[in-house]
Amino acid sequence: MGIFHVKTEIYSGIGVREVLEMENLKKVIIITDPMMVKLGLVEIVEKSLEQLKVNYEIFDEVEVDPTLESVKKGLEKVMEFSPDKMIALGGGSAIDSAKSIYYFMKKSGKEIPIIAIPTTSGTGSEVTSYAVITDKKKKVKIPIKDEDMIPEKAILDPVFTKTLPRVVVADGGIDALTHAIESYTCKSANFYTQTFALTAIVGIFKNILKVYNNIEDEDGRIEMGKASCMAGIAFDRSGLGINHSIAHVIGGRFHKSHGRSNGVVLPYVIKFNSSDKETAKRYWQISKRLGLPSETKQQGAESLALAVEVLNKCIGIPSRVKEMEIDWENYKKLIPEMVKSALEDICTQGNVKGVSQEDMEKIFQMIY
Repeated sequence: MGIFHVKTEIYSGIGVREVLEMENLKKVIIITDPMMVKLGLVEIVEKSLEQLKVNYEIFDEVEVDPTLESVKKGLEKVMEFSPDKMIALGGGSAIDSAKSIYYFMKKSGKEIPIIAIPTTSGTGSEVTSYAVITDKKKKVKIPIKDEDMIPEKAILDPVFTKTLPRVVVADGGIDALTHAIESYTCKSANFYTQTFALTAIVGIFKNILKVYNNIEDEDGRIEMGKASCMAGIAFDRSGLGINHSIAHVIGGRFHKSHGRSNGVVLPYVIKFNSSDKETAKRYWQISKRLGLPSETKQQGAESLALAVEVLNKCIGIPSRVKEMEIDWENYKKLIPEMVKSALEDICTQGNVKGVSQEDMEKIFQMIY
């Protein structure tokens, strides 16, 4: 018997006001970052809350790659205000911050449900049980996983993604694509996760260029929001693979965008994993669904790697790590350390093809 549960109520293409008025909101805190205030996106939520006569406060000190310090500040504000719900407005950093605050509040005996309003299409954080916060002193990222901190609702309102710069469309979109492809091909993939993942893959290939070339394409933004969300549901239930392990290391060591790091690595990981028959078969299934050349399983895997390379080029994602302004001498010295970190990353356990230290060293050299 298979059991598959999606906790989050997802509202796609519906205005934030319409969703909020369904709630019996009394006291709300908005968790967001300074850029959302500057772009006027927080004001959209504020107006809806004011029209609904909801008492609210704003915490707008979320950092990119949220730190323990910023989460602690948000936690103190939430404890002081004692809201009924949190509205997380922003990208993965804002939503992860709200989820981290939920996690620590729960430890003290109070649970405050989250309404997530993503302003990017990439992380899928609005439907996942994960959050990542950074300990600046120890220079490590701390992953948190708790089913209870999955947001209660996710509002995929396209008005919040119409100001995205091209680089964010690209990095977010390729991040979502990597989530979906790794979810489809990882060890714990099943019928349900693969259904969500494959739908997300098709949606991203169909819409990312439309949005990248014309941010005014509302239908494209709606579809990218759906795809990112579905990819999030898929990987939250199945796990990921070595693409994410390697991207975590590159992003962390060299302070590069996680999504962009994923995109650079993806074609190489597809090629590496293709020597495993089961993984090659799954890449072949994806290629067939996308209408790529796939007469044999190997051809299908090769077609998918090439399709990702072409997509990367079209949306400005570098083809190699060296194009991310990373110095070779510094990179080379760090390879042993990066290999160790990647092998120890929890995502590596999800890779169907086994990965040795020698394999990982070759991959780090190859991607440069």
